[in-house]
Amino acid sequence: MVVRPEFDAGPVAARMLGDSATLVPLAGPAALVTAVAPDGLRLRRVLDAALESLT
Repeated sequence: MVVRPEFDAGPVAARMLGDSATLVPLAGPAALVTAVAPDGLRLRRVLDAALESLT
């Protein structure tokens, strides 16, 4: 979950992040990334890329 004051002005658009993750807006200034991966390292990379896409 990512919470940022900027999301209050307009929520993020729901979208796929590659083959194994999605980004969805939440109520309030927040977004949720849901991801699956075969191991922890790949999961960390997917989540880091998702966070980077929000900046």
